[in-house]
Amino acid sequence: MKQYIGLDVSIKETAISIRQDGKRIWRGKCASDPQLLAAVIRKRAPYAWRVVFETGPLSVWFYH
Repeated sequence: MKQYIGLDVSIKETAISIRQDGKRIWRGKCASDPQLLAAVIRKRAPYAWRVVFETGPLSVWFYH
C-alpha cells in the first residue's frame, strides 16, 4: 500500500496531507522543523511512497 504526502510549507507551520488509494487518510499541521515533520510522517504514513511539497523560498531548505 502506497501513501503519498503533500506538504504546504510556511515559516512557522507546515500543513500535511496524507493520501492512500486516492483518498485522504489524515490531515494536520506541525511546526516547520525537519525533524518534527519526519517524525509525523513516520508515525502517520509508515508506507510513504512519495513526499511532495510546494515550491517557494523554503523549498531548497526543506529539500536538503
